Amino acid sequence: MMSTRQHLGVILLVGFHAVMLTGAGPVGTGEKPSAQRMPYDPELARKTVAFWESRAGKDPMGFLEWRELSAAYLARQRETGDIADAVKAKDAARRSLKISEKRNVQARIRLARALLTQHRFPEALEAATKAAAQDPSANRLVADIQMELGELDAAERALAADPARDDDLNFLALRARLDEMKGRGDAALRRWKEACEFIEKRPDLPAETAAWTYTMLGHTLIDRGRLDEGEKACREALDVFPVDYRAMTGLAEAAVWRKDWKSAASWSKKAVDACPQNPEAIRLLAESLEKLGDSKGATEQNDRLASLCRSFPRIYDRHWVMFLADQGRDLDEALTIALKDRELRNDVFASDTLAWVYYKMGKVSEAEKWMAKALSKGTQTAPLYYHAGMIAKSAGDSDRANAYFAHVRDLNPFFKEAADAN
Repeated sequence: MMSTRQHLGVILLVGFHAVMLTGAGPVGTGEKPSAQRMPYDPELARKTVAFWESRAGKDPMGFLEWRELSAAYLARQRETGDIADAVKAKDAARRSLKISEKRNVQARIRLARALLTQHRFPEALEAATKAAAQDPSANRLVADIQMELGELDAAERALAADPARDDDLNFLALRARLDEMKGRGDAALRRWKEACEFIEKRPDLPAETAAWTYTMLGHTLIDRGRLDEGEKACREALDVFPVDYRAMTGLAEAAVWRKDWKSAASWSKKAVDACPQNPEAIRLLAESLEKLGDSKGATEQNDRLASLCRSFPRIYDRHWVMFLADQGRDLDEALTIALKDRELRNDVFASDTLAWVYYKMGKVSEAEKWMAKALSKGTQTAPLYYHAGMIAKSAGDSDRANAYFAHVRDLNPFFKEAADAN
C-alpha cells in the first residue's frame, strides 16, 4: 500500500553504484564541451559482455580480461537489474584476483561492488577496506557500505579520507545520500541538483550515468511531494536512457500520488517489463490495478512479488516484510525476517521495519522501542514519521501522534491524505 512504502531503497541501491564506475572526475572549467552525448545503444551492454567473455575464454589466465569482464557484468546488471549478473561479476573479479593481486585494485573494487549489490555487506566491506589501503579513492565505496550498515559516522570518516572534491560526481552523490540519511534534506537536494548540473556539462559520460543522476534528483523531489519537478527530472532521465526502469518507477509513484491510476499502471508496467526484479514497481502496479478494478491482475502481481522476494532472500527482505505488514498477514514470518535483517544492518530502515511489524502484531511497547531507535538517526522521510504517528496513536498519545502527522504533511503534503485513504 502507498501508505507505508519507504523510499525506493533497494531499487536505487542496486543502481547507486553506477556512477562509481564511470571515472567521472571534476567538472573543471564549467564550460560545456562541444561534443554531444552518445545516444543510447541497446546492444552495447550485451556486446561488451560478449567481447570480454570471448577475451577471457581465449586467455583464461589473463587477470585483466576477467577484471574487465566483471565490470561488463556490473554494467549490464545496472541496466537490467538482474542480480544474476552481480553474481557473475563477483565470480569474475575473484578469478582476476586469484590470478594476480598485484596492481589489481580495480578487481577488488569491483568485487566489493558486486557483493554490495547482493547485500553481502560484511564481505563487501572487507573487500572495499582492502582496496582503500591501496587506493584512497576506494574510501567512497567504504562509505557507501557503511551507510548501508547504518554506520553513518564511520561513513563520514571514510568520505573525509577520500581525496575527491565537492565537484566530483561520485563524491557529490555519496554526500547527498549521507545528507539525506542524517536528516539534512535541503543539503541533499542541493547536491543532487549540483550533480545534474555536472552531468549537463559532461556529455562524454555514459547515458546511463546521466539518467541515473536525473533519476536520483527526481525521486528526491517526488519523496517531498514536489511532483512536477520530480517528474521532469525522471523524464529527462528517459530522454537520454529510455530503458531506465528507476525513472519509470518514479513516474509511476508520482502518478499514484495524483491518483492517476491509469498512468500509474502504465508506468509501473513499463518499469516491470524493463526490470522484472523490481519489487517497488510490482507493488505500484498491483495497487494501480486494484484501484482500476482489476482484482485478478492485482493478485497476480502480488503473487509475482512473493515469488521474487522469496527467490532472492536478503536482497528484497524489507520489501517482503513491509508487504506482509501492510497486508496484515504472515506476521510471524515477517518478524523473523525483520529480526534477521536487523542483525545484519543497524540502519534506520531496519528499526523502522521492525517497529511497523510489531505495531501490526499489536505489540505497541516493542513498536515504540524500535521506532525510537529509527527516529534517533535523524532521517526525515514521510513514511517513517507516518509509522511513528500510527504507533503513538496506538499507544494512546494523541498529542505526539498529531505532531508526527503534522510533520508528515510538511515532508510530503500528499502522503498523509493517501495514507489515511488506505
